[in-house]
Amino acid sequence: MACSDPNIIIHESSEKSESSVTRNVCKFSSPCNLTPQVSIYLGSGQVEPETEFTIGLKSATKVVVHSAWLEGENMNMGRIPVFFDADTLEATTMVGMCTDKSMRWVLRLELSVDGERLFASHVIAVNYR
Repeated sequence: MACSDPNIIIHESSEKSESSVTRNVCKFSSPCNLTPQVSIYLGSGQVEPETEFTIGLKSATKVVVHSAWLEGENMNMGRIPVFFDADTLEATTMVGMCTDKSMRWVLRLELSVDGERLFASHVIAVNYR
């Protein structure tokens, strides 16, 4: 997978767009809040390109993942589908190599939490050496 032109950046125009929302980048030493009811965690503390890693969700309530994918936050890298196991709420995936040392990925999810449909996203920092 090759990187796209770093000079092309797509911004949403809505006041509530992703670019206007402050988000924390989790260190994943323990689960981080994805929504008030759902936590997210990584199976390893460091994400490396072209190396499988696990993403998991935890919740005391019923969660159904309808769709999930990874996409570049600061560069168009296309969409990488992420498939969560319905029973364990875990997925194994990987991201591609990039020449940009500050490449960040966003996990986008369409979920149902206790029957309520919602969209969530979470930044995943990748270690590019």
